[in-house]
Amino acid sequence: MENTKRQEMKKKLAIIPVALLLIYGGVATAEKTAKCPISGKAANPKISIEVNGNAVGFCCNNCKKSYSKTIADAGPGKCQYSGKASKKGTQLIHETSQLVSFCCKNCAGKYAKANKFSAKAGKAKLCPISGKAAKADQFVNVNGAKTFFCCGNCKKKHSAKLAAKADTGKCPISGKAANAATQVVHTKREAKYFCCNNCKAKYATANKFAKK
Repeated sequence: MENTKRQEMKKKLAIIPVALLLIYGGVATAEKTAKCPISGKAANPKISIEVNGNAVGFCCNNCKKSYSKTIADAGPGKCQYSGKASKKGTQLIHETSQLVSFCCKNCAGKYAKANKFSAKAGKAKLCPISGKAAKADQFVNVNGAKTFFCCGNCKKKHSAKLAAKADTGKCPISGKAANAATQVVHTKREAKYFCCNNCKAKYATANKFAKK
């Protein structure tokens, strides 16, 4: 009886190192595979911007600057919780996404112009998920700029991260039924300022930002 218990205990103890290896190995892999959203190259964890509570890493400061240009920043105003003057250093970046479709190319063009979408066609280089060579037919159109992927799975992973609100099915310009083939992701990034870190924390909690 005692021998049986000892054998069972040995089996359980043998599992622990394997479990730890999987846990810490998984963390290390995740860090190594973080990709710059601009270039698709390996991201430098020291060069990042916090968006919705998550650190978005970049391969270089040039890519960070390019990304920063997509953030609407009106500077400190009034704190939406206390009504007091907000302060620099309390800001956070809030990103929201919405799927939008149009009835025709003319309406798509009007919407793109009104929202200052990118006019660049973009090229398939490196997949921002896997780091592999991207394919021209695997892309997601975000604010007029196409992000290319190596496969459909990486495309799905990227789309899931955007957490875009569902398409209304109506053209925002004409109000007519929209064509799904014209669908784009309209992403907005806005700097929010607060009077104190307590109000900042309230906003993060209310919007379900990631906890540090």
